Amino acid sequence: MEITYHAEADGIRSLEAGKIMARKFWVLFLSALALSCSLRCRSEGGSRWRIYRAADGLADSSLVAVTVSPRGNVWAKHSSGPASWLDGFQARSIPFSGRGNYPVYESRSGQIWCLYADGVMEYRRDQWVQYPVSEIQAENQSSALRLVRPVPLLPAERDHLLAVLPDRLLEFDSGQNRTSVLRQARETKLGRFNEMVEARDGGAWLSGSNGLAKLPGPVRRLTPESLWQSFPVEPAWRVQNLERPFEDDESGVTVVAESPSSGGKVVLYFNGQTWATPIPAPDKTRCYAWRDVDGTMWAATRSALFKRQGSVWETVQVPGLRAPQYYDVAAEPNGVFWLATTEGLARHSLQTWRVPPELVSVDAPVFSMLEDRKGGTWFASTNGLLALRNGQLQTFKWPVGFSPAFQPSSALYNSPDGRIIISSVGRVFLFDPRTSVFLPVVHPAGREVRAILGEFKTNLCAQTVAPDSSGGFRLETFDGESFDAFFEPKADWSLGNELVFLRTTENEAVWLGSNLGLGVWDNKTRTFQQTTAAQGHPVELLEAGKGRIWYASEDAISEFNGRTWSVTRFGLDQIHAMLKARDGSIWVASASGVWRFADGSWMANSVQEGLPAREVFCVRQDRRGEIWAATAKGISLYHRSADPDPPVASITSAENPKRVYASEEVAFNFQGRDKWDCTQPDRLLFSHRLDEAPWSPYSSERSATFTNLATGRHRFAIRAMDRNWNEELEPEIYEFISVVPWFREPRLIGIAAGGAIVTLFLAWLAVNRHLRLSRSYAVVEKIVAQRTKELERANQELLHSQKMRALGTLAAGIAHDFNSILSIIKGSAQIIETNLDDPEKIRTRVDRIKTMVEQGSGIVKAMLGFSRAGKEEKLCDVNQLVSEMKRLLGDQFQHEVALRLEPGTPAGHIRGLGELIQQMLLNLILNAADAMGGHGQIVLRTGRLERAPSNLVLAPAAQPPLVYISVQDHGSGIAPEVLPRIFEPFFTTKAFSTRHGTGLGLSMVYEIAKEMGYGLMVESTQGKGSTFTILIPAAVESES
Repeated sequence: MEITYHAEADGIRSLEAGKIMARKFWVLFLSALALSCSLRCRSEGGSRWRIYRAADGLADSSLVAVTVSPRGNVWAKHSSGPASWLDGFQARSIPFSGRGNYPVYESRSGQIWCLYADGVMEYRRDQWVQYPVSEIQAENQSSALRLVRPVPLLPAERDHLLAVLPDRLLEFDSGQNRTSVLRQARETKLGRFNEMVEARDGGAWLSGSNGLAKLPGPVRRLTPESLWQSFPVEPAWRVQNLERPFEDDESGVTVVAESPSSGGKVVLYFNGQTWATPIPAPDKTRCYAWRDVDGTMWAATRSALFKRQGSVWETVQVPGLRAPQYYDVAAEPNGVFWLATTEGLARHSLQTWRVPPELVSVDAPVFSMLEDRKGGTWFASTNGLLALRNGQLQTFKWPVGFSPAFQPSSALYNSPDGRIIISSVGRVFLFDPRTSVFLPVVHPAGREVRAILGEFKTNLCAQTVAPDSSGGFRLETFDGESFDAFFEPKADWSLGNELVFLRTTENEAVWLGSNLGLGVWDNKTRTFQQTTAAQGHPVELLEAGKGRIWYASEDAISEFNGRTWSVTRFGLDQIHAMLKARDGSIWVASASGVWRFADGSWMANSVQEGLPAREVFCVRQDRRGEIWAATAKGISLYHRSADPDPPVASITSAENPKRVYASEEVAFNFQGRDKWDCTQPDRLLFSHRLDEAPWSPYSSERSATFTNLATGRHRFAIRAMDRNWNEELEPEIYEFISVVPWFREPRLIGIAAGGAIVTLFLAWLAVNRHLRLSRSYAVVEKIVAQRTKELERANQELLHSQKMRALGTLAAGIAHDFNSILSIIKGSAQIIETNLDDPEKIRTRVDRIKTMVEQGSGIVKAMLGFSRAGKEEKLCDVNQLVSEMKRLLGDQFQHEVALRLEPGTPAGHIRGLGELIQQMLLNLILNAADAMGGHGQIVLRTGRLERAPSNLVLAPAAQPPLVYISVQDHGSGIAPEVLPRIFEPFFTTKAFSTRHGTGLGLSMVYEIAKEMGYGLMVESTQGKGSTFTILIPAAVESES
């Protein structure tokens, strides 16, 4: 309610001396009006809206239910099925099966519950675990409305859940999978049970047909014997079926009920003791109603959102929503509530600076504020003197001819007799709240009272001027009735006549601000001595604590430490007023908003935080400790509790180095985010420190630069703060290493210097040695020539020795082969000698002797012409060669060793020297006979291979097909450790046996095979025998 008074202007006369100052303050007033017109956006009631959609991380933009958990998380159920939850920084979703507008609930222990058609279910380990509850199933089947108005649930302790049915309150224990009845509806005065919500004190509110019940907390300890408090509504109101209750910050409850008499809905409010008179709801359809922290009543129907202004419901258009449908509401403390709509999840919160509901109608510049001795608040506005008393706003129009141009810091004062003193430019008035009359302050000596400058001792200090004086003034004490002069300047006065304020500090120093500077009272000279503070139009002076004085001019704040002055802050735009709060912080009203200084950091609040206008003329603190701001578009009150959550800072290794050079400049970049984005990321402030250094003052800089870092590991800590002074509790830590560049490493420099010294010494030594060596070159050359000749002679002797050794090896091989031939010839001669009377045998043996002689001749020719062997090769049948070899050896072993031939069918033809192949076979057969001790059977096999076998001793030079000849014995076999050496010249295993060997037979086989391009393979099992196989490239089919 606003009451307007018009006061008489009798006795008011203009003062010519105040016209100059009046022009200056009118310029200030007009600039405030221009600024207020330029601000097109204003927070209505200090509301802040935030809309969450699928683009913000929700599973879908259309929602049907919303709940707020005791853990601070918000759960939203989508019409498409899934559920999403938000923690203030990000949104995530979980799957959901089934239909219906079933809300999702989260308990204090973190369990997630939801209703389904046959009972309840819990989301655990990424899946829903269902618990059938027969009572809930029966209730859901009883009415199809339960799909849109589901059974209310309330999580209690872990694994316990409360469910409200019309006739009873159930407790479900998922651990035991059982239900129990806490209370029947017939045992209460509520009638039918409707809804239940958790109370702020940990208990619960239960609504019924006839009223409310308060269940004691905590709900996890509810038993059938718990004491309920019932609060039935007044029967005379004829209301019934109370719906979901909403508890506010004052422990009051707002609930919507049916009114059969009117055929619609009414809103009821219960303050914890009594019920308020019902008020009609904005719509007859289903409705939710709640009350915010400022006492404003809200309501939501399916089609609209309403806010009650006075006695009228006004429609509220949520910014960012076009034509939404409102399905559900969830309320939180501090005026926060959530709306589940078809266009997104809307969050409403109140800003930290808000216009009190009683002062919403004030939309004009307000320059100064004052709290009277009875607790009323007074404001000096362009529209008049405003008074807020007993929750009512009163406006007292300024007298006719009055110029509302004020110095914000010296405009309103309390008089000892309860009247209000108004100090304007060149005029001072007394306002009597009892009579609502403005009266000019009249000096008993006829002097003009120019201004009230501030408090002095127990009274006020007034500046008076004689009517006939053009410049002189006096300072006099004023108690609301009488004046007493205490200072009059002398002729050498240098501070001018336009005085602004007079302040007395705790050490009883008196400071005087004027248009020409700042002066301090000097007891010796009995005058004000001008100081060296920064020049400019004075605004205010106060004690900042710890013996410091802060002096504000229009564009800077200077500090006096007891000896010298220094400027402590620039860039606040035009300063209008300054205040020291009870907590020691300093508030500054300026053209850029309200600035606050605390703990070494500055922070500004402006229209983003809810101020009605950017320009603030005055800031004051009342007896309750609340901070008020007078702006170019009304009055605002600061609410610290509107945003209690701190932001979080982040710093990532992707944008910052993990290893830096100590001598280089290194910069670290960081960012932050406020919970629920109450402060936008670009308006957050950050403080940082390196290792254990002091924290830096908070600033909006998002990077920190360091130089000349000490080597080693470092910890860079960063923390964020929002515009409500919510400081991050746990700073973000970023670790990195500082190293010295290699070219500046002391140890490396020392090593390099030492190396240089050693190098110079070695260079000198080298030169010295060179000079000495140059004198002995002749001797060295002579020695080198001698050594060269000796080396050449030694090489020649070595070459000759190698040739002789090779020649000896060749001779020994030839001798071995001829020894084999001669043994056959000798055997044949012995047979002839014993069979002289058998011409046939003699003829056979003579032919064999001839054959062996020819073979020996062929061996000699082959040995003499290995290099020409390719020219004498001819096509040979392998089976024929082997058969002939068997025939030649037929009587060699005197029937003690049997030769058995297993020819291939056919084995094929080869191109080569038959004599050398037979010689290889001869060596292998004799070697096999020796291995069997002269007794046993030797098997000769031939055949054809289309693929070369593995484990070859010598690979053939040509690719398959191959013809093979194998010699198999059944002797003692070859030991594995000996097998790799059997083809070495002069190596024999028969050196110490009765059968002396030369070690050349297998060596000749290997050398012949290698020269002719044949392959060799050896298979041996110790104790069972060995098989030697010759692999010869087969002749092409055209040649065969």
